[in-house]
Amino acid sequence: MAQVRTIASAAGLACLLGQTAAADGYFLQGDAGGRTQSVVASVSRSSLNYGLNFSNYEDGHSGAISLTYALPLADIAVMKVGPTIGFQHEQDEGDDVQAGLKLSLERYTPTSFGSTYLLADVSSVHQSWFLLGQLTFAPGNFGVELSRGGSDTYHETTLAFQKRIADGPLSVRLGYKLSSDEVFAGFSINTF
Repeated sequence: MAQVRTIASAAGLACLLGQTAAADGYFLQGDAGGRTQSVVASVSRSSLNYGLNFSNYEDGHSGAISLTYALPLADIAVMKVGPTIGFQHEQDEGDDVQAGLKLSLERYTPTSFGSTYLLADVSSVHQSWFLLGQLTFAPGNFGVELSRGGSDTYHETTLAFQKRIADGPLSVRLGYKLSSDEVFAGFSINTF
C-alpha cells in the first residue's frame, strides 16, 4: 500500500508542475559499478515509444522491452501506456519471463535556472515501479537526479550527478546506490 501511495503522489506531483514532456528523440544511458551494470534506452517517434532496459548483477540479470503510446494530458503531462515483456534470471532460481502492461507519466519543465524532469513508471511485470526527479542547471551544464525503484525482488534508491559535455547530447555520470552501498560511473546521450 505504501508503494501505491508513493506512486500516486509522484504522479500527482508530475501533473502539477511544468510543461508536457513530448518530443522525438532518443535516450541511452549506461552505468557500471563494482557489482552491477545497467543500460537503459528509449526512442520516441511521434506517439510511439520504444523502450529497453537491462541490468546485470551479482546473482543474475534482468531486463524488459516495451512499446508504449503517448497520450498528452493537455499541457499537464504525457501518459504513456502499452505492452511490455520482462525477463529475470537468478542463478539459483532459473528464468522468469512475463508479459504485461506498462504505464508512465512524464513532465518536463523549463525553469529560470535550467529545467526539471519528473517520471513515474509502473509495470505489471514483476510488479515493478520507478520514480525519478531531475534538476538541470543550464549555466554549468550540470544536473542532479534522485530515483527510487523496486519490484518483487529488489528495491534501490540512487543519487546521481551528471555533467553535459559542451553543448552536445553526451553527459558523464557519477552516482551512489544508497540501498546497495555502491558507487557507479556512466554516461548518457539525450537528444530530446
